[in-house]
Amino acid sequence: MSTQLLTNPTAKPPEPPPPDPPRITEEEAALQEADAEAEKKDARIQALESEVVALKAEIKARSKPEVNNEVANENKPAKETESTTWQTFEVTAYTSGYSSTGKSRNDADYGITASGERAVEGRTLACPPSLPFGTKVNIEGIGERVCEDRGGAIQEGHLDLYMTSESEALSFGRRNLSAEITD
Repeated sequence: MSTQLLTNPTAKPPEPPPPDPPRITEEEAALQEADAEAEKKDARIQALESEVVALKAEIKARSKPEVNNEVANENKPAKETESTTWQTFEVTAYTSGYSSTGKSRNDADYGITASGERAVEGRTLACPPSLPFGTKVNIEGIGERVCEDRGGAIQEGHLDLYMTSESEALSFGRRNLSAEITD
């Protein structure tokens, strides 16, 4: 008992110290940190999705590019040419390999495009940022491809076809071809 209580019977006993804050395990701390990171990533994804919507609206609002009637008339009947817009693009080809992407087969994201899709020959196309992922492009003599990838060298007026064979991609070279945005 306190000496003060012995000398002063009306004195109150001292307050106990506050309890220690709850302790969490390393696993709980890691989970809290992972949850915080996931929330940040979710917010970033929402911001990017909003940006994509805005970019799609901006692209639709832009005036349609000039029609390349020479090439369009060669490939389409006159009736269709009036309602479609053809542009000339520099078209090249790339692969998932190191020389095209800087990735090796051991990399976790080898063969994965900027849109998150796996690259597929006959479908995947790397496009400039002005064309949103999912945009369909009909390329003269090639057919329809879907914009699923980006690339450091892919600027306006340039399209890059995905191919599985490096030798075929190299032999494709650089070609100026007409293309139309179909969707």
